[in-house]
Amino acid sequence: MRAPFFDIKDEPDYRTLGFQPQPMVRWLSPRGLMITGGMVGVSGIFGAYADKREMQAALKEPSDLDLSAKDELWLDFMADTGDGFNPTYAVARALAEPSIDLTDGSGTTHLTPRGDVLLLGGDIAYPAASLIEFNNRFHGPFRTAFPEVAEGEERPLMLAVAGNHDWLDGLTSFLRVFTDQARIGAWQTRQTRSYFITKLPHDWWLVCPDFAFDYFIDIPQMDFFRKVAKEQMKPGDKVILSLHRPYWLFGPLHSDPLLYAPDSDSNLHKFEREIIAANGLRMPLVLAGDIHHYNRYVSASGQQRIVSGSGAAFIYPTHNLPEAFRWADRGRLAEFERKAIYPDAAASRRARWGTLLAPFKNPSFVFFVGAIYLFFALLIRFGIAAGQGERFHTKLQLLGPEDLIQVLFNSPVSFFAIAVIGAGIVIFTDAKSWPRRIIIGVIHGDLHLLLIVTTVWLIGRSLPAMDPTLYALTFGTIVLVIGGYLGAQLFAIYLFLMQALFKRHATHSFSSQHLQDYRSFIRLRFDRDGGLTLFPIGMRKVPRKWRYVADREPTDPWFEPVDREIECQLIEEPFRIEPDAD
Repeated sequence: MRAPFFDIKDEPDYRTLGFQPQPMVRWLSPRGLMITGGMVGVSGIFGAYADKREMQAALKEPSDLDLSAKDELWLDFMADTGDGFNPTYAVARALAEPSIDLTDGSGTTHLTPRGDVLLLGGDIAYPAASLIEFNNRFHGPFRTAFPEVAEGEERPLMLAVAGNHDWLDGLTSFLRVFTDQARIGAWQTRQTRSYFITKLPHDWWLVCPDFAFDYFIDIPQMDFFRKVAKEQMKPGDKVILSLHRPYWLFGPLHSDPLLYAPDSDSNLHKFEREIIAANGLRMPLVLAGDIHHYNRYVSASGQQRIVSGSGAAFIYPTHNLPEAFRWADRGRLAEFERKAIYPDAAASRRARWGTLLAPFKNPSFVFFVGAIYLFFALLIRFGIAAGQGERFHTKLQLLGPEDLIQVLFNSPVSFFAIAVIGAGIVIFTDAKSWPRRIIIGVIHGDLHLLLIVTTVWLIGRSLPAMDPTLYALTFGTIVLVIGGYLGAQLFAIYLFLMQALFKRHATHSFSSQHLQDYRSFIRLRFDRDGGLTLFPIGMRKVPRKWRYVADREPTDPWFEPVDREIECQLIEEPFRIEPDAD
């Protein structure tokens, strides 16, 4: 148990909770980088040779999800949860409340009851899907936020779209959690596959495909959607398409082929063309997560494309978003205009200054960089004097930084290390083209090289003569700490400048801050007349301290906020999609 989450006197242990509350994911930590990188590599292999979507079609029949008998239905949409305990639990508590009162700009209060359905838009647990992460970052917080319904009350349904992080273990944990008809607290799971269709009231349908890693859409899945569209739907029915990624924005946000795969566009275009358009279906609304904020775009025909991916993960900037984009709508290229964002652009720009504090928010990254600096410091030391520390200290008084650079390039080992790390920096660089990536990456790498030799030179010359062993330990420790901080700070300055000047490295600059606030989800009401009203809900700040409630009723949440209340408000005015909308 990590005590900072709770009042110390009320701190429960793991055996009491059944899960371990977690802080926000440290994306720059060496452990996080290694785990995520390793699982990405493994998942790529298994994704190519053992696609779980094809296995699902062979092992399980599709679930019968029919909610059309209800005259009025409420549905909550939230994506990218399962990160730090504070935002995950706060949003789960809000979703579990019997109702939320929302006041619009005119002073009208809207009573919005808890959703009959909770739809999770992907990326259920971070940083990489595993049963442990699912339990600690998703199942535990949701189960304790909404443990049980009142007697005689109907259980709300929980459905989930598979996201790219859910696929990092080959979808194993996702399928065990969501396709076994189990309960997650008071929520009841019902789906049997990672893709599904749900029939909703008044000729509305919820269509949720699984695009996995965006390489292709598997044939059994496409056959399933074609069959349902032809045999159960009729021309003119209205579709809500829910995806784990907003592919329509990836082009405007990432034109670099290393960050943006055109196949993603092709897959979605194919799905919309062969499933939606070919069967005469209307698609007034498309929902997605993956990008960790709220944004809404509308076409001239009224089609809404909305991203609400700030369930719990770090906030992604909104000031980078285009004012408009173009996307095929029923075979024609349509202009989509931006209508709303959350947080607003001014708050997003202010938040990027926090990138400069990355070394203080990511101490393990400081020591990771420090270890690299120490490695090169040792190469310099043994390149100058392979013997005692005093000889190194003595010789260093006669050398300048330029001599230390020459020492590094004279050694095959250090030259190879410089080449490998330099190549990694170039590949890491976020730029529009390879020439720009190489130029910026080389400059970034050269600055680190200059910082290494300058740090070694200054520290080595500043230390007094002492016992060789003590000198070596003192020199290494100072390089590890001071060099690590300076190197991490240089990296943070690089991220900040790239984001401020060129709007690049948005993910890296914001993920390094572990921002917990600006949560969002959407509450949808399927009206009795066949229309659809949407209430975009935001949570400006989430609590940081909680009190464990030992004496509680079975339906009560396990934790109460201590430092601030859980407060929800409208992100923008409620808006409605009419029954005859295209």
